[in-house]
Amino acid sequence: MLPSRPPNAEVAQSFRSSGYWQDLPVGHFLTRTAARYPDAIAVIDGERRLTFADVNREATRLAAALRARGVTADDVVSFQLPNCTEAVIVFQAVMKIGATANPIVPIYRGRELRFILGQSRAKIAFIPGTVRGVDYCAMYADLAAELPDLELVVTIGDDSTSAPVTAWDTLMSSVTAPMISAVVSLTEPDPDSICLLLYTSGTTAEPKGVLHSHNTLVYENRSMIEWFGLNERDVIFNPSPVTHVTGINCALILPFLLGAPVVLQDIWDPATALHRITEERASFMIFSTPFLRGLLDAAESSGRRTPSIRYIVCGGADIPDTLTAAATEQLGVVTRMYGATEGPSVTAATRWDSFFLRTKTDGRPMAPTDVVVSDGQGGVAPAGVVGEILWRGPDTFLGYLDATLNDEAFTPDGYFRTGDLGRFDSSGGIHIVGRIKDIINRSGEKISAHDVENQLSEHPAVVEVAVVAGPDPKNGERGCAFVVTRDQRDLTLSEVYTFLVEREIAVQKIPESVFIVDSLPKTASGKIQKFALRDWTRDRGAVPPQMQAMRFAATHEK
Repeated sequence: MLPSRPPNAEVAQSFRSSGYWQDLPVGHFLTRTAARYPDAIAVIDGERRLTFADVNREATRLAAALRARGVTADDVVSFQLPNCTEAVIVFQAVMKIGATANPIVPIYRGRELRFILGQSRAKIAFIPGTVRGVDYCAMYADLAAELPDLELVVTIGDDSTSAPVTAWDTLMSSVTAPMISAVVSLTEPDPDSICLLLYTSGTTAEPKGVLHSHNTLVYENRSMIEWFGLNERDVIFNPSPVTHVTGINCALILPFLLGAPVVLQDIWDPATALHRITEERASFMIFSTPFLRGLLDAAESSGRRTPSIRYIVCGGADIPDTLTAAATEQLGVVTRMYGATEGPSVTAATRWDSFFLRTKTDGRPMAPTDVVVSDGQGGVAPAGVVGEILWRGPDTFLGYLDATLNDEAFTPDGYFRTGDLGRFDSSGGIHIVGRIKDIINRSGEKISAHDVENQLSEHPAVVEVAVVAGPDPKNGERGCAFVVTRDQRDLTLSEVYTFLVEREIAVQKIPESVFIVDSLPKTASGKIQKFALRDWTRDRGAVPPQMQAMRFAATHEK
């Protein structure tokens, strides 16, 4: 059984007595929905369509196969799968057994996988075959030779297999009727038990294993249903990786609480996304800034309207104010959301909130989650003052798998220390202004990288921008702007200077270095991995793995 850090007993009891924790495990909702709406469509995966009864039947079969291989409630089952039907089935099968699901984001390779699979002691892993030039079967066979706990690797591809890799069809064909009956008769798992181990693919160098229980995940999805007014008539569109917290919620859990279908898209293509949204009449979606920007560009270039969209919720990466405003005009209601793997939905706005709150703030706290801005002295900062954001709520994770990280991660009364900087305004909206490490200390003056990024993102040549602190022999630190431009055009330091001065930004905030690049290192959710950029500015002779695919088109410095 995985260790966890239970919330303060008084706080946990308040979640129960208030009805936020209903003590129902995640798998309960597939069983319930399959009984109520057996013939309703649950998953749309290209030409494949599965009903709720189909998903329940296949998940039960897989659960039976896993139990026959010795998987119990004490085990971890990993999967590094694309957005596909099998990922839904794997996750729900694990929920039926009461084991712990460990989704792994697609960008990870040998070094990260060795760490995750080793630390989690995963017993079985599900993988694709060869995808986008990566031979997962060979990679995992090599890993299994080093990891004694990894007993079986299952591929959903058609690649030829040899031990310890076996094919999906081979595993499923071993199931008998008595094995299925044994799964159906299982007692539902303890709703306080850990059901999800998800490693952050965030903006720090080392991934951390985040632990969620059935209660935290079920509340998370119930809160989205209530906040956005979702029901069984909605259609969820999900291009986010199903191995990232957004995709896990939107594709693997939310459809089964709602009784509504999810449309999966694996390889991101804005034109295809626009087509699927309009053809399937998708109404609700959560994704990050690059998805929103691409969808907006596709809609503007095609002139195609999206009348079915009720909500586009955008989070996971910095969102320029102009983007949310333009997307709302073209696509439908766009609202921003703030959260993390440790607590996916912390602040957001609804369609009934003001245009300002929806497009120019990161929303308001999603009660009962309590969000405070620390003054750094043990108190709460007043409106308008920037400080570290802390939160505590029914969907807050229970701790990290590496328990040594927990004392630093939580306050004594259970608030999660996010490392994010923000401020509340007089309307109650929160503004995320960056990470604590995103502050540039220039001759003792603290400069917010977020402020510079927000202004520079409005330059007509700029597609994406990230500003980090780099070393400076005179001032201690300097602003270093990494910019992706339209049509790969150059953007000189003098152009950046002139543009920002015309926008009345303080001269001290203007970057002293501008690097034109063809891409920025990102996580699966679209967050820019600024640690890799900071590391590079300090040792330009070294190229972190996250930056190895980057191409520098131009460099301008003073």
